[in-house]
Amino acid sequence: MSEDMWAGVRDRVLRLGRRPGADKVFGAQGHGFRLGRVMSEDQLRSLEADLGLGLPEEYRSFLLLVGGGGAGPEYGLMTPVLVDGGWTWCGPGLTYPAQPTTAAIARAPFAAEALQGQLDVHETHVPRQDAFASEEEFRRACAAWVARRDELEDAQEAGAVFLTQKGCGYASLLVMTGPHRGAVWEDMRAADEGIGPTVHDFASWYRDWLDRTEHQLGLTPPVVAG
Repeated sequence: MSEDMWAGVRDRVLRLGRRPGADKVFGAQGHGFRLGRVMSEDQLRSLEADLGLGLPEEYRSFLLLVGGGGAGPEYGLMTPVLVDGGWTWCGPGLTYPAQPTTAAIARAPFAAEALQGQLDVHETHVPRQDAFASEEEFRRACAAWVARRDELEDAQEAGAVFLTQKGCGYASLLVMTGPHRGAVWEDMRAADEGIGPTVHDFASWYRDWLDRTEHQLGLTPPVVAG
């Protein structure tokens, strides 16, 4: 099933880069329609050993059959790379990489929804200067409020991998743990909208981008023999 899902996809992506007008596609300046090398089964097992869990199947088969990273939605896919004995998703070859994600962060429980509720409550408790006896006490309270907000926002990233940067501080993430495992979520914190779900799993998210880009460039998807 995995092989059928990704049959011909690598060739389709690379064909886009040879098409006139490819440089006008949003994000192309970030990845240039270049795909990284596919990962080996041994590399994937090493990555999964570091994670302490298996990769979502659709994403795992993509890494094995299409590419380790590079061309993809927005400014391009991050790549799992072995750094100092541990695996980290980073952006080699990307002009505008998203935030790196270590295996230690990716294997943590994903709790973005619950944390968003805590953030919403926290936002209603902004310190008011008239509640403090001195300017110094007010400044300390403000600093503590900001530190707690940042702590909650950082915790929202746990259990997910930054897949790609969307620009203007937005990003797409792949959930690695919990009931939403395998789903693509959007990081809209730059617009104070938190981290929320899309309608896509990894395969539909990537193939939707490929279909739209082929349509934009006037290409017809090749017929894959059944």
